[in-house]
Amino acid sequence: MSGKRTRSYRCAVHQRDREVSSENDFHLILEDPTLFARMVHLVAMEVLPEERDRKYYQERYTCCPPPFFIICVTLLELGVFAWYAWGAGGVAAAAGPVPVDSPLVFRPDRRRELWRFLTYSVVHAGWLHLAFNLLVQLAVGLPLEMVHGALRCGAVYLAGVLGGSLAASVLDPDVCLAGASGGVYALLAAHLANALLNFHAMRYGAVRLVAALAVASCDVGFAVHARYTKQEAPPVSYAAHVAGALAGLTIGLLVLKHAQQRLWERLLWWAALGAYAACTLFAVLYNVFSAPVDELHYMPPDPPPDAGF
Repeated sequence: MSGKRTRSYRCAVHQRDREVSSENDFHLILEDPTLFARMVHLVAMEVLPEERDRKYYQERYTCCPPPFFIICVTLLELGVFAWYAWGAGGVAAAAGPVPVDSPLVFRPDRRRELWRFLTYSVVHAGWLHLAFNLLVQLAVGLPLEMVHGALRCGAVYLAGVLGGSLAASVLDPDVCLAGASGGVYALLAAHLANALLNFHAMRYGAVRLVAALAVASCDVGFAVHARYTKQEAPPVSYAAHVAGALAGLTIGLLVLKHAQQRLWERLLWWAALGAYAACTLFAVLYNVFSAPVDELHYMPPDPPPDAGF
């Protein structure tokens, strides 16, 4: 049938697709893709494993709504860091101490202030800590949100933040917690889980997996070293890194969209749901029924109350 079609018919079809200019000029018109089209193509190649999904995404994505969750979280973290730097005289240390007096930082002696289980993620200990988290957050979070949407990406991020604080309160109950590492590692683990499940179809899958594991290992190693060597400063827990990654693995399997639903993936879905629910329930019950920490040995004593003289 295709061989019997006339030249005018073929030109009409190609003209509809804007591939030729006229019947007399049967030449392809090659247009350079726009910057937006290149960005969408890069995101599709990095996040989506199947070629048909990549083509469908590139044809349908319009950036409406834009990836506002990661952008808003990034601006919030920058604003909080600038606020505390301005309060310290306009100087931001590279690896400064954690502002433990902040009402946002998670402290084991203030566990009844429930907002601290989430708000600790917007406070950072120095601009090196902030720069690393924001770099990974933007590089991994923006593509994930562009493909999966703000609600799904936000669920993974907040699950990592909450899982980090709950794990620190159970496994390392004498230290403070600050930084967005729990949410950042949740995004990173969710992306790597997708790459690992579709390893055969992902572009440069081995290189990306090794590079991400190397960066994460260095960061976790630095956090462990700082936890046990810096005795003069308030210690900061590293449990949020590991717990955030585990939360990203489980919640990522639950909420991120997958092109195929094979039987073993459904079983893995239920296993991830049960594991996250069980760990979260145990940590919540531990914080509810365990005795609160009366005083932290590295914190200065509270000033005596004003007698009114």
